[in-house]
Amino acid sequence: MNIKTTLLSLLSLTATVTTPALAGYQYQGVSLMDGSDFGIHSKLATPMIEALTEVGVPVVDGGKNGIPMCQPEGDKIILGFYVPATNIMVICTQHNNKGLMMETLTHETVHVIQDLRTGIENSELDGGSPEYLSKLATDLHPEKIHIISSLYDKSDWEVETEAFYFEDKPQTVVNEIQKWAF
Repeated sequence: MNIKTTLLSLLSLTATVTTPALAGYQYQGVSLMDGSDFGIHSKLATPMIEALTEVGVPVVDGGKNGIPMCQPEGDKIILGFYVPATNIMVICTQHNNKGLMMETLTHETVHVIQDLRTGIENSELDGGSPEYLSKLATDLHPEKIHIISSLYDKSDWEVETEAFYFEDKPQTVVNEIQKWAF
């Protein structure tokens, strides 16, 4: 099964899933995540995932679902991704590092917020004004700037700058996604 087929299957799942059904680990054979999947980070992961559920974005366990993009290739590993056109978030869990999973959940939730700014269910993300992004880039750790410039297409630098900036600020991201959800 390729990633396109997997995502199309997940898209049909989200079309039929109601909010309470997303709270468990399994729905129609698909493993969905909840706060308990994040170990000691569950107190921040739980409200983040609940808010994501409210805006219609399921958090899928890429490891348990065998999503091909989550499989390491040599020294490259994808930690997670958000598909704005289908409103599906995948957290790759094969490494089982709960701190890294929480950071990835936070990073990808920033992308959901960017999607909400442009009107959910499209392929556009809004990373913010040039002034705002310039301030974030100034405060961003040089290692993260290197990751963005070396791993991402230049057209993605703006949205990635914001996501990388906030990935270690989960409470800020929880507060923002909750504004959209409730």
